[in-house]
Amino acid sequence: MEQINEEFNVPHYIFEGIIEYVELTAKGYCKCMKWENIKSLLNLAVVNKRLSKQQADYLKEKFCRE
Repeated sequence: MEQINEEFNVPHYIFEGIIEYVELTAKGYCKCMKWENIKSLLNLAVVNKRLSKQQADYLKEKFCRE
């Protein structure tokens, strides 16, 4: 995988979703549908050129708790 700069702008709606997902999983709640929604938002952000594919993949790898 290509090295990416980890300091990139994440759209606010994705950032909020990831924070909520991480908080819920830290409390022991399984939120696989929440993660599926976040993955869909990341894919849409790539299509809309808000994130690169590498950035979206990085976020998926970094925050997935499934």
